[in-house]
Amino acid sequence: MISNRQKIIVVLIVVLAVLLYFAPKTPDESKEKTQEEVIANNEDFTASFQEALKKATSEQKGLFNRIQEGLIKAQKENTEKSWTTSSDDFLRGARFIQDDNKATLYKGAINGYRKVLELNPNNLSAKTNLGTAMVESASLLGKQPMEGISLLREVIQKDSNNIEAILQLGLFSITSQQYSKAIERFNQILRIDSSKIDMYVYLGDTYIAMGDKLNAINNYEKYKSQVKDTLVKKDIEEYIKKLKQ
Repeated sequence: MISNRQKIIVVLIVVLAVLLYFAPKTPDESKEKTQEEVIANNEDFTASFQEALKKATSEQKGLFNRIQEGLIKAQKENTEKSWTTSSDDFLRGARFIQDDNKATLYKGAINGYRKVLELNPNNLSAKTNLGTAMVESASLLGKQPMEGISLLREVIQKDSNNIEAILQLGLFSITSQQYSKAIERFNQILRIDSSKIDMYVYLGDTYIAMGDKLNAINNYEKYKSQVKDTLVKKDIEEYIKKLKQ
């Protein structure tokens, strides 16, 4: 039989277990993380981004706050979708910002798209955006663009009709003065999808860079004949007139 003393000990053990179970958890034990804890513990949320937040102008505050919220959500959920959204925010921000914070935002985009590819290596959209971000930011970050170009080529190898990857390679060909390659890329897109009439503008701009006004005008005319926006049509007409003078 159990003695009274043993009964008391058992009761005390049960009471202690109940108290421990319902006791408030310390911050270290809690699964819920505050925004500050997530920021501090995540290696991708760098000191440079925190500094960028501090330096952001009043016009930039809304953008930076949205980027921060998206990043925190991605860090908590760690899903392909949340990292894609966060990375897209970084990339849009990098293209919009025109000051010292631009480099930091590109880094955020690159880190984010890498996270997406860790979760799904077959995500061609993320690979395209990663390659694009690398190419666009190469000079800004002191990097070579070839890694980004290689990623874009990988995308095209898997999907030869990937318009976004082809377009980015075409645009890079312009900046690197490889005009023949740029023309080839833009025409390739038109063969894939003739509704992509913006390619005529890119072709016209490329021919202008080459000093070939005749071919430039021909492509601008093709764009003018198909564009529906009357204001845009008027602008391109004025530009064509100037080229013909």
